[in-house]
Amino acid sequence: MSTPSAAPASPAARQSLTMVCATLAGAIPMLTLVLWFVLGTDGIGDFPKSWHPLVVLAAAAGAYAICELAGFRTPPLEYSSRPAADVQAESWRRFTASTFVRFAVCEGVFFISIALAFVAESYWVVLIGAALALPLFFLEAWPGDRNQRRFAAALESGGVPSYLTGRLQD
Repeated sequence: MSTPSAAPASPAARQSLTMVCATLAGAIPMLTLVLWFVLGTDGIGDFPKSWHPLVVLAAAAGAYAICELAGFRTPPLEYSSRPAADVQAESWRRFTASTFVRFAVCEGVFFISIALAFVAESYWVVLIGAALALPLFFLEAWPGDRNQRRFAAALESGGVPSYLTGRLQD
């Protein structure tokens, strides 16, 4: 069976990026557990009656907006006489860099919740931060098909195939 003219999607690159992202995502539950021993000395405690949870919620909304509006923007690929493998490698480099930026934005929500938890002296704020940051990360930064297709569409907006997904985007 013959292979299509487009370069196949790089399973090794996707697998490596997925492994790194899974490791990075594991830090959120790990830190949540560690912070239990620092902030949860009297059990989970009462829910804070102050503004701290609202700030974490606003940070999550802001992170979502940043990732949706700017996280998948990239200059389109330019026409060149480079081989498809080089274009694909550049596409994966740009996708990886974008993934790490989106991860940092999503993880920032959790770090804000940690700082505010010490101000409020409440473990609830850490739990809220983790409960918002982890799903946000999986939606916006996980290198799955959705995010890969969105980034490939941005790369290919100039008409040059990116070979990020192994096929041209619609």
